[in-house]
Amino acid sequence: MLKKKNWGYPRVSILDEKLIRAFERKLNTRLQLILEFRGNLVLDEKRALLLKLIDEKKSILMASKMLNISYSRAWEWIFKIENVLGVEIVKRMRGGRGGGKTILTPEGKSLLELYFTRAKEHGLIISPKELLIRKEGYPDIIYAGSHDPATELLLSTFAGEKGLKVEFSWIGSCAGLLAIMLGEADVAGIHLIDVETGEYNLPYIKKYGLEDKVILIRGFTREICLAYGPGIKIRSLKEAIEKGYKLINRNIGSGTRILLEYLIRRLADTIGFSVKDLKNRIPGWDTEAKTHFEVAEAILSRKADYGLMLSHIAEMYGLEYIPIIREHFDFIIRLESIDKLANLGKFLKQNARIFERMKGYIIPHDIGEIIYKP
Repeated sequence: MLKKKNWGYPRVSILDEKLIRAFERKLNTRLQLILEFRGNLVLDEKRALLLKLIDEKKSILMASKMLNISYSRAWEWIFKIENVLGVEIVKRMRGGRGGGKTILTPEGKSLLELYFTRAKEHGLIISPKELLIRKEGYPDIIYAGSHDPATELLLSTFAGEKGLKVEFSWIGSCAGLLAIMLGEADVAGIHLIDVETGEYNLPYIKKYGLEDKVILIRGFTREICLAYGPGIKIRSLKEAIEKGYKLINRNIGSGTRILLEYLIRRLADTIGFSVKDLKNRIPGWDTEAKTHFEVAEAILSRKADYGLMLSHIAEMYGLEYIPIIREHFDFIIRLESIDKLANLGKFLKQNARIFERMKGYIIPHDIGEIIYKP
């Protein structure tokens, strides 16, 4: 006599069957439309609603608050969609002194229209009534820009002493400048190297059309390193590429990503490769991390072999590393936000000792001073 094979499923008692039937009468079936391109997610319901709200409110910040997602998450979705499709779907428009606005491009509008048309064809209703509006409202200070643990500690302390609430969006230096340009952030931390001149930060004020809208406060100098995982030895970026080690890259628009692009460009010139061909030789080039912590965790978990990060973070995680460059990390503040960020420069100078305890951080003589103003 053949025995019934036990597939590992728990036995269902008569009582369980009654409960299941009771639940069946109360459970609703809900389907969701997903648009993909070459196997990559482009739009689902929440991303489509984000675009719809941006189109209506002309603001990424307002759209993210209405959707109950973080400001950085909204930017991340936008960048990912644009990266997958290879077209701009959101246009950031410079405005007057108070900031600009955000609108959908023709491609963005067509994409949104396609999503809602196909949803209707499948009998799906995408209702804004399901949006979860944050009850706590907007924070007093919005930081948008590059990830830096010292900055998080300093600004949190600064805001706390003033009785203000600060929200951090680690969206990278470039996106931080965009947020400032749009009037959606108060302060951005940036460490952007000009690939032509090697100068940090100042050239980007002009590139983003912010000459009459911001001041720039000197921050600190910090060391960026190439950190690598256990069991391997890397002496240079060139060696890491030649040996085929897997990179964990940073998010598009981050200062560290732009630094890596700068280093790749210099390396390509010396070894006779085009920049494109050299990138194609790097496993993991398209694998992104939003923070230095995520880079370190990817290396420790062996999802990647190496990446660029703060020497301070490499030390924290016990990673081997080689120093790459010392960079300027400065703070750009919208003129409209100067009142609530008054004395930030003085606060930086008075609390510079925080940096002394962090590996690779160097305090410049002019920390906290205004190095650019209209």
